[in-house]
Amino acid sequence: MNWRLILYLSLFGPLIGGLKVFGLLPRGMELFAWLVVTVFCSIVIGRQPGLKHFANGAVVGFISGATETLIQGLFAATLVSNNPWIVSEFADMPEGFDTQFFIMMLVPFIGVTSAFAGGFLAHLAARVMKRSREGTGT
Repeated sequence: MNWRLILYLSLFGPLIGGLKVFGLLPRGMELFAWLVVTVFCSIVIGRQPGLKHFANGAVVGFISGATETLIQGLFAATLVSNNPWIVSEFADMPEGFDTQFFIMMLVPFIGVTSAFAGGFLAHLAARVMKRSREGTGT
């Protein structure tokens, strides 16, 4: 495991979480941002020779996804005040619905989902890059 690489790539999670909390990530752009970040991280991990690509990608995915959601949960009041569309999304919830508790409940699920996606894409990127290196003879 390349812990330095994992640490650096995992910083995208808190970054995206902070952008969303402060309303700097427009509605609907979070998924696009995660797609770009996940592909970028997968390519960076896939280019590293001798790594367990799936494991490194999974750890990066878990940490990034979990910290992004954790930041949103810890700052739920700021998140809701800076993203009024979230209020309308939860308008039909029963009385006493706690948005912060709901977001905090999602932390492990988003972490695990992000781990599978990051691990799979890092493994796929490593295979594609290995084939391309073999095809060029380098």
